Amino acid sequence: MEAQRENAEATWKTMSKLEEAKHLIDLGILLTWKDFKTLRKVLKDGELVELVVYCSARLSERVESRLPAEILIESLLIIFANVQDESVIVAFLEEVLMQPNRAVTCSVLVELAITADVSDGDKADEIFAIAVALVCELGTMIRQMQLQDPEELGSSGQKLLDHISTYLLSVSNSSDNCIRLSLLHYFGSLEKGKNHKVGFNRIMGRFGHTVLEHLFVLLFNKKTESVALQYLLENVPYILEADDHAQTILQETWKHHLLKKPERFALFIQALSQYLLVLPDDEARQCRRTFMQHLSLLIKKVAEVDHKELGRQLLSALAGFQHDPAFKEVVGRLAKDMTLRDSFRSLVVKMSEASNSGNVIGDAEGFRSSKRGRRPSFAKSGKTRIIYQIKFLGQHSTAKAS
Repeated sequence: MEAQRENAEATWKTMSKLEEAKHLIDLGILLTWKDFKTLRKVLKDGELVELVVYCSARLSERVESRLPAEILIESLLIIFANVQDESVIVAFLEEVLMQPNRAVTCSVLVELAITADVSDGDKADEIFAIAVALVCELGTMIRQMQLQDPEELGSSGQKLLDHISTYLLSVSNSSDNCIRLSLLHYFGSLEKGKNHKVGFNRIMGRFGHTVLEHLFVLLFNKKTESVALQYLLENVPYILEADDHAQTILQETWKHHLLKKPERFALFIQALSQYLLVLPDDEARQCRRTFMQHLSLLIKKVAEVDHKELGRQLLSALAGFQHDPAFKEVVGRLAKDMTLRDSFRSLVVKMSEASNSGNVIGDAEGFRSSKRGRRPSFAKSGKTRIIYQIKFLGQHSTAKAS
């Protein structure tokens, strides 16, 4: 009788220590959005991690029973949606991947997280966005396990990745920016280096234009530029490996912003050039070649309006790739383009013939920079993990950012 009374009285609102929180998980009592405030006040950071790790073991036990698993997953999603620290999500997933029945547990987690019919209706969008981010993170961790030790997961690893891709592609019609940013990064990293990027090309076709537009508006806003730059640097290389349609989307976006914010756009191009130049050659070869082709098209656009300063910056970025095997071919083709304005074309011809292309631009008459003093730059932020970037950038509406 005493135990029954205790169970009846046990609630998240009256919980005062970690052991009581674990007991509520055992009882299958749903944690609501409002309850999380109590949980956060009571538990220290380390205890919160201990709680989600405990939940992973309980989830493993409940995968055969749909309702208890649904309640537990919804409670976890509410914790993850409220916690800023990604290490909590990572700790939970690492423990899930340690469970003896991990293949089944992961499969159920993916299905129930994506299809969750949450009780906190007014928070449904936030919960759904974190559910997608959680599944993306799980897929990334499974892929890393496969790369480190192909025997570790065996045939179940690829089955899980296919299962995850199916569920994630099913939500690619969402208009939520957090979800779109999650999917772009996930399929980009999953299919990096592959000739056929089935998932990535599909999502680029669905919302690539809108997402890139959103990101560049945030890049040209002081409050959001540092995180937007980090996301773009880490993810544009995936786009540069994608199909022709994705390149058209990227080029149209760049041409749109090229003359709207010439100084800031030139900074972005310089930053991306430096990022691509330090990537390992074997994984950057295709990216660099495609990027040089994009630069050629942008140079032609700038030459049409005779914007010498922007032309100098773009040509300088192109010259940075002079040791790349594709450089001579790309610059040679541009040098033969008779539609290019003479002042620009003569400079490109000299670049194609010179042993040091960078010096050609520095010495070029009419293209020398007349600016003095402190050079403009983007604000720098500390290195942030992808889930933070997505949450930060996705929750800034373009209207606020512009």
